Amino acid sequence: MKKSLIMSTFFLVLLSVGCSAGPQGQPGPQGAPAQDASRDRDAQRDRDAQRDRDAQRDRDAERERQSNSGPCPAGEHQATDHDGRATCVRD
Repeated sequence: MKKSLIMSTFFLVLLSVGCSAGPQGQPGPQGAPAQDASRDRDAQRDRDAQRDRDAQRDRDAERERQSNSGPCPAGEHQATDHDGRATCVRD
């Protein structure tokens, strides 16, 4: 009994050491995943910045169009009456 317990312990240790110390496959290029992740992160940041600039430009253009039309609704513009009052007239 004692002999079989010692033998099974020995085989268990041998199995665990063999599995953890054996070849794990071919090593890949070192640093490649980190470089790819960094490049992807930089590209995403650049796309986000460009999208933000485009959105700001669109908001500025819309504000400019609204300021030119004044208080008149869409399809009308502001004109001055013969007595100096501002009124809205159709385009």
